[in-house]
Amino acid sequence: MILFNDTQVSIEHFPDGTQRIHLDVDKAGDSNIKWLYQNDEELASLIYITKHFRDKCSCKLNLWLIYVPNARMDRTHNSYEVFTLKHFAEVINWLNFDQVKILDPHSNVTPALLNRCTTMDLGKIISGVMDKVEKDTGEELVLYFPDAGAHKKYSEMFPERRSCYGQKHRDWDTGKILGLEIETNGIDLKNKVVLIIDDIVAYGGSMHFGAEKLLELGAKEVYAYCSHAEMSVLDEEKGTLLKSLKAGDVKKLFTTNSIYRGESPYIEVISL
Repeated sequence: MILFNDTQVSIEHFPDGTQRIHLDVDKAGDSNIKWLYQNDEELASLIYITKHFRDKCSCKLNLWLIYVPNARMDRTHNSYEVFTLKHFAEVINWLNFDQVKILDPHSNVTPALLNRCTTMDLGKIISGVMDKVEKDTGEELVLYFPDAGAHKKYSEMFPERRSCYGQKHRDWDTGKILGLEIETNGIDLKNKVVLIIDDIVAYGGSMHFGAEKLLELGAKEVYAYCSHAEMSVLDEEKGTLLKSLKAGDVKKLFTTNSIYRGESPYIEVISL
């Protein structure tokens, strides 16, 4: 989904599948494009819209790329692997936006590759979630992060908060999580309300196993936040986090509208 100055751009198709786009920018002035990623075809739409704006207007144009496609492919290990994030960033840089805003990139590689890139205030978003949960429960939260890397990344935003993190055990042939241990940092988790925080969730295995272990250690309630929830989180067969939500092991998942387009009584969406 692409919005131009907060209005969704209507993208139709000719019989051969090519795009037909109508967009009046003659009186637009300085403008913003917001890309709420749904599929790779939208990259072509973004190119057409941006080039049309440049042809018609000499004003500033900013891109809100809240979720960055290809962010997981932030490095390669073999010569035959395509470095898709690098090449995606090259296309965005070629479009020469005056500013590119992103939210909670998967790693520092993403903002390093994008020109004139700034990150949205993630701390404000998560603080809003924490305030809501604490108001609803009347309890001070303990923060939990799925691994040591996430702990370092997020705990620095909230140094005053008590936090702990998981150490996952994986089958490296299949990628499946076999279990985990929690580094409690000396926190007694008994009767605590815990908020799990992560950047991207697909099926939610890390959150599922984390919640399971937190409850084993005596946590009273578990909530979860991720910046980017893929639609696969609702998969009835593979969605392990969905099973936790339905069972009440995780009370609610909070996420933004960066890529999530579903409706679920278990998921609360934060519109950006």
